[in-house]
Amino acid sequence: MRKMSLLYKISYSALFIALGVILSRFVSLPGLFGLPFLKVSPANSVVMFSSFYLGPFFGFLVGTLVDTLGALLFPTGAYNPLFTIAASLTGLMPYLCYWVIRKLHFEDRFPIISTILIILFNVLIDLFLVFNDEIYSESGKTAYILYPWLKWTISLVSLALSIVFFVCLYFLNKKYKNKKFSHFYNINIIASSVYLTYFVFKIPVGSAVQAFVLNWEFMIILTARLLTGFITSFIHIFLISIALDVSLHFNVEGALLSDDNIFKRLKKD
Repeated sequence: MRKMSLLYKISYSALFIALGVILSRFVSLPGLFGLPFLKVSPANSVVMFSSFYLGPFFGFLVGTLVDTLGALLFPTGAYNPLFTIAASLTGLMPYLCYWVIRKLHFEDRFPIISTILIILFNVLIDLFLVFNDEIYSESGKTAYILYPWLKWTISLVSLALSIVFFVCLYFLNKKYKNKKFSHFYNINIIASSVYLTYFVFKIPVGSAVQAFVLNWEFMIILTARLLTGFITSFIHIFLISIALDVSLHFNVEGALLSDDNIFKRLKKD
């Protein structure tokens, strides 16, 4: 494989920025379930893939400009740069998370970090439901009662989504087991990197910014986004794995492959 040139990275960054803006503004579900802070878009797949493929700097650049240009070119309200923080982290952290986990050989065979995050999430959701009988609207002015049947439903849905994640991840591993992809990338580490990016950085930071700027109730934003994050994260994992698999046919070393080869050479020396 030939090394990726700076011109190559800049060209593909521009392509990913344009694609991300289009997907975030025209192929998305804003105001999901009637909640104005909840938006589902495949644009995050493009941003995270750019981090894996081009490296953290260009991933950060793509995430920042997708959000900024999208807000300026297709405004849906007043633009606040604080909202871009979560988008920038979405482009920066996937590569860094993958690199650290890969070098530590922490989960070559099993997605340990994803498992820990999912268990913690389910525990936090259950604790929140046990100690709260109502939640407030995004403005904090309206209270919604959490009836026992609703609490059980939310808890069971959370558990079911966790099981679905592991089943789907098993089939993804099986799909790529004997293919070229498995010689270069680890699907378990990709999954954990996406989950770390989403559950540790993007969702908490984005929820905190929305709660601060818009004066909304933090917990309802965080809880709703975490629940939808289960579904959207796996969609991102699936799309990113396909994109990385396709990129191998370009015969160009992506950022992760290039750094991995450097690490191997240093280890031999």
